[in-house]
Amino acid sequence: MLFWTFKRLWIAAILALSLVGGCGREDSADTRAAESGDGVIEGRIIFSGFPPEMKTIPGSPLISDESIVVGPRNGLKNVIVFLKDAPKPSFVVQSPVVLDQVKCVYVPHVLAVQTGQILRIKSSDAMMHNVHLKCLVNPDANYGFTGIGQRDITLASPESPFAVRCDVHPWMSAWIGVFDHPWFAVTRDDGSFTIEHVPPGRYTLAAWQEVLPQQEQQIVVAPTGQTEADFTFQAP
Repeated sequence: MLFWTFKRLWIAAILALSLVGGCGREDSADTRAAESGDGVIEGRIIFSGFPPEMKTIPGSPLISDESIVVGPRNGLKNVIVFLKDAPKPSFVVQSPVVLDQVKCVYVPHVLAVQTGQILRIKSSDAMMHNVHLKCLVNPDANYGFTGIGQRDITLASPESPFAVRCDVHPWMSAWIGVFDHPWFAVTRDDGSFTIEHVPPGRYTLAAWQEVLPQQEQQIVVAPTGQTEADFTFQAP
């Protein structure tokens, strides 16, 4: 009798510990869900007017100017779309953002990164390059490459998009925006964008373009589901 009573108490204790452990995992998952959210912002950036000709940059080996790139259905590429008043998360996106140097061109031309997220600077060219980050808030930095290679860095402070230049090949240019949250995107070839895992709330959604005036609009993101947000940029 004593043996079976002890066994029942032992099983009850194990079950209790399992329930406590399970609750702990669920609480952690709930915390991440509350912080990240399940809302999705989708939309397109439209270029209104006659698309400008992508002229060759003077002094370059037939490299096209990417300051305004209009794609299918007048979609505007290389626009950074971001929440202007987003909450500050306690996590950093783990996947790196890559800036490559390919045939004397920065690829991509426009990118965005979270503070603390890895910015992977690469060179796929077997020649001398340098990546000069012309920051205004973060420290100005210059990274040299004598051939194929890569270097991982992080940026500590949020900053409006700043220019990247190669001092060896002056036609090379890119732009990097730095945010203290992960709710941003860069438009695709057709001007479309998607921002996922957005926490619910009322926000200002902004769209930055290299040479055209920044635009903003107010949006409301529900706890779940999709929020549509489009912008139209007029030809200069």
